[in-house]
Amino acid sequence: MRFLLLAFLASIVCSLSLPLNATDQDRPVLDVIIVDVNGDLAGFLDRMQRIQEVARRLDLPARLRVFQATFAAEKNGEIHLYWELPSLIAFAEAETALHKDEEFLRILEEMGNAGQSFKSELLSIEVTKE
Repeated sequence: MRFLLLAFLASIVCSLSLPLNATDQDRPVLDVIIVDVNGDLAGFLDRMQRIQEVARRLDLPARLRVFQATFAAEKNGEIHLYWELPSLIAFAEAETALHKDEEFLRILEEMGNAGQSFKSELLSIEVTKE
């Protein structure tokens, strides 16, 4: 009897937390990647344009933007790549689709051959109140 009561309470707690978890998955996502372009910003921008074309071909709801840090002390000139997606689910689906795409993988290989790499990554969800 005690086991049934605990199981019942556990199921209530889990079901109450589902809507909160689900809303977090539906918030906009920003994936910020700091990039080492190895002195070839133009080549990197060309590759990012090609990746954006791959994303369009795959019909991914992602927007790719590249920024360069300015007035940033020792970080001045640092390159930041931003992927904007409508949700964590869309992010996961986009990452899966891209990493199965031969053209995308070739572009990543080109980056590696050019000495370009992703130095760090920050994945965040939007918490702006509406």
